[in-house]
Amino acid sequence: MKKIYTALLFLFFINGIVFGAEYKRIVSLAPSVTASLYELGVESNIAAITVYCPEGSTKKEIIGTLIEPDLEKIISLKPDLIIASKEGNSRHAVEKLIELGLNIYVMETAQSFNDICANYLDLAEAIGAANTASANIESAKNKINDISNSIHGDNIQSVFWEVGAKPLYTAGGQSFVNDYNFWTKTVNLFGDLSGRYPQADVEVVVSRNPDIIILVNMGDITDYEVNRWKKYKTLKAARNNKIFMIDVNSIFTPTPGTFADGVKILAEKIYGKQ
Repeated sequence: MKKIYTALLFLFFINGIVFGAEYKRIVSLAPSVTASLYELGVESNIAAITVYCPEGSTKKEIIGTLIEPDLEKIISLKPDLIIASKEGNSRHAVEKLIELGLNIYVMETAQSFNDICANYLDLAEAIGAANTASANIESAKNKINDISNSIHGDNIQSVFWEVGAKPLYTAGGQSFVNDYNFWTKTVNLFGDLSGRYPQADVEVVVSRNPDIIILVNMGDITDYEVNRWKKYKTLKAARNNKIFMIDVNSIFTPTPGTFADGVKILAEKIYGKQ
């Protein structure tokens, strides 16, 4: 599917993109986009990335942040394709690039592992890497199944996901992290809340008493948060020493490969070496 922003609405249409073409000067506007391109084996075709993107093995030009990309620098790089993320990037910035006549491809928001795979395959088809994508997806699925099948036990543990500290944000029912819970045979403490990343309340977290707390170290989430939760002595996660800090790029740059790696990381944290 061809995913492009318009200046008025998020619509799906072709904006000068030749699907299956080999693009030589790609600008990535989001970490998840960059990680996907690396997995698809087209790192040498990437001209520029954001300051938050994984660096890879070759030095790239930096074109600012997700919210505030440097439009003048992007134009000066003469990209033949710019790839954005519907969830992470500034709509205004993307619309401006479209107005300037540049080719923009926008990756859809993922709410599940199946969405991650579908979006990844769509991107691969756009840049002529569909065969690589299919092989990578199959490999990731096999890895996830192997890890999940190695987990035994009837005690389903609850997980509180903290993705923002001030204010407190968590993962809700429409976040792909629920599939992390599914494959690690746990349950999301706030999976009953609508939306992807709703605001949470400390008192409610304490009253629901999670077995595990996962802190995603981005933005204002630091070691201070680990110590803060440890002070709540009634929390099972604190009593059992199951408060874990995990790097955002390890689990929140959704590609098939990073999702599989994330399942492995979480399984090892929760159950020990798998």
